[in-house]
Amino acid sequence: MARKIFAVILILTALCSEAIATRYITEPLLVPESPYAGMTFYVYRPYNMPKNWYITLDGYPVRKNDDGMWVYGTAEGPNLVATNYVVGSIVPSTAGITKWVSDVQVSELRKLPTAEMLEVRQKGFTRSQMSGGKSYSTYIPDWTVNPAFMSIGNWKGTVDRIGVLDNPAVPVAWAGSTPRVIYVWTGSQWHQVDTGESRSAVRSLRRKYMELKRLVRDSGFQWYAQDMPILAQQAKAWGYYWIGEIHISK
Repeated sequence: MARKIFAVILILTALCSEAIATRYITEPLLVPESPYAGMTFYVYRPYNMPKNWYITLDGYPVRKNDDGMWVYGTAEGPNLVATNYVVGSIVPSTAGITKWVSDVQVSELRKLPTAEMLEVRQKGFTRSQMSGGKSYSTYIPDWTVNPAFMSIGNWKGTVDRIGVLDNPAVPVAWAGSTPRVIYVWTGSQWHQVDTGESRSAVRSLRRKYMELKRLVRDSGFQWYAQDMPILAQQAKAWGYYWIGEIHISK
């Protein structure tokens, strides 16, 4: 009987040693749709990822932070550091975020999602570069030199994230996942929207949809695609989460 028990122990030890020596990789994990970025995406975790970090299927490091938001990470020496860019709110390469170097290729994943499942609604901005020594003018949005707009950078404690509505296309900001107040830029001032008992930013903005459209129309404010990456960089400078485009129109 003792010999049988010893034999079983040897077999289990051998199996455990083989498992440890084998490179592991998690199955693709579907991240639920973000109410801010308006997208779903998959992540996976190779064997050599730091604790709590994952990789998107296009190779960028991401993690879920203490606020429950999935954000991109950047390398600082051998470590990964979380940014304030919410996954899906930017094109990572345009924000200076590099892909995670791993000897595990995406092709090694088992049960890869289909192309339809991988489709995401990720908004970006493509900038053409000038060559040959030609001069070109720098685009500076009016809001960057508007003290009323820029004042929101000092509202820490009241605001911790900022993004842009899809329609009407205006910046909005608030604090936390269940805010009491949302601030909407109407072109001349930050208009307050009370979330009431719902404490839902998206639901409250949808409820005020027609009122917001009227306020923006009356102010004559125009938001351009070129403004998006500039506000994303400004959000980073303020220390706010950049949540990109927020879909409230139906």
